[in-house]
Amino acid sequence: MGLAIGGIIANWLAVLIFYLNTSLNYDEASRTLLPFAIISVLVATIGLIIATNNKKIGGVLIIIGSIFFVPLGLIGVFGGRKIMSRENARSLDERRNF
Repeated sequence: MGLAIGGIIANWLAVLIFYLNTSLNYDEASRTLLPFAIISVLVATIGLIIATNNKKIGGVLIIIGSIFFVPLGLIGVFGGRKIMSRENARSLDERRNF
């Protein structure tokens, strides 16, 4: 879970950089990318919140929200994948013991 949290924090910092670049310099590329970056990081953040209850759906949302920020977003992608892997291993252990 720590890797996913670190990845989402890094994504929020990237959004902050987009925002500052837009407000300090009238950069058209940053202005265009800023709404997509905000939506993407919000999806990842919602995925992190959902991951507390439903690990699979939360992990998928973290991965989807982090794809926009590649290569920086790979931290979040690996974190989301780790959350899903742990949930799959836990459910497999439950089935074996059942």
